Amino acid sequence: MVDHSQIRQHMDVIDSAGDKVGKVDAVEGERIKLTKDASSDGKHHHVDFTDVARVDEHVHLSKTRAALGLGLAATGAAAAGAKDAKAANPLPPIRNPTVDGAEPRRNYMLPWVLGGLALLALILALATCEGKDDGRASRTTDSGASAVVTPRVAGAPLVPGSLAYDLDRFMGSKDGLPRTFTFDAINFDSGTGNLRRADNDDLNDIARVLAAYPGARAAIVGYADARGDSRFNRDLGANRARAVVAALGSRGVPVERLEARTGGEDDPAATNTTRGGRFENRRTELVILER
Repeated sequence: MVDHSQIRQHMDVIDSAGDKVGKVDAVEGERIKLTKDASSDGKHHHVDFTDVARVDEHVHLSKTRAALGLGLAATGAAAAGAKDAKAANPLPPIRNPTVDGAEPRRNYMLPWVLGGLALLALILALATCEGKDDGRASRTTDSGASAVVTPRVAGAPLVPGSLAYDLDRFMGSKDGLPRTFTFDAINFDSGTGNLRRADNDDLNDIARVLAAYPGARAAIVGYADARGDSRFNRDLGANRARAVVAALGSRGVPVERLEARTGGEDDPAATNTTRGGRFENRRTELVILER
């Protein structure tokens, strides 16, 4: 379930392809208003809450920029014309010669161009230094950027975009509490509270993060789909929460720091009318209470 209350002004909005489509200007009812500076028509555009997949330090959308129909970039002939113009005249002339004793026309853009090149060289030099082994673990993301993970979590680097990675960044921040994280990769077979073997890696990483913050307390909330009796589903949600608590406890997290709660079939994350939706509703959530 997406907590839309976490959406804040100036947060980057990222589409499903990983491309930035703009920044949050404001939240208006059940939609997000984007700033005008990212649009080709100089106007505000809006994104409905139904198109938001998740929220961490960015707002992640479930659709591509094209599918959303947002006018956020120059296209077609306009874009091609701008590209051709730039290629034809990449930089203004440096200095015109004196003609018939007249004062030559100076290039007032040259200092800015040289300053920009110097700044670029400085940024590249700093990036090279930071890329050396200084005790921090780094992992290249799909966009090509290197994400640095705090060395407080021992073991292999956490995967950017995973729940454990986002949890680690939150635990090291000063963001407000409580904070809810959904176990996106951890689900249950219908009618059971048994964890799947495929979920072991995610549980291992989450346990490493929680173990690295000995003052942290969290609640594990289990949910069920809407099939069957509601009382049975509440018990089933509790069993699923207890299963996750036990799994984290077996991985070194003190169980007295964890609470098992149930949400039953209430507050579904997706529709209960499809198999895929019911699978998403058989989920657990991690609520950080203290850190």
